[in-house]
Amino acid sequence: GLSWPQLSYIAEDDKKRVVGYVLAKMEEDEEEPHGHITSLAVQREYRRLGLAQKLMNQTARAMVEVYSCRYVSLHVRVSNRAAYHLYSEVLGFRITET
Repeated sequence: GLSWPQLSYIAEDDKKRVVGYVLAKMEEDEEEPHGHITSLAVQREYRRLGLAQKLMNQTARAMVEVYSCRYVSLHVRVSNRAAYHLYSEVLGFRITET
């Protein structure tokens, strides 16, 4: 099988310090290949600059191009308002369970 994570991207500042990252995996479902975001983080002082959106878009694009992914899922706490807003409003994720 595939080793975890299949996809990972980092965001660096101008001094090459890591300021954000995303980790993702493909669920092993042959009928409907889909990806899952396992972790996304951006350092506090680099938030609201579009880094999370860029990391997520790059990951989703790679999932489609490399793995023929049909959709991407993730879990987020409703209490994490900033992340909930990012996923549902900015990135257009559909909420299926709360």
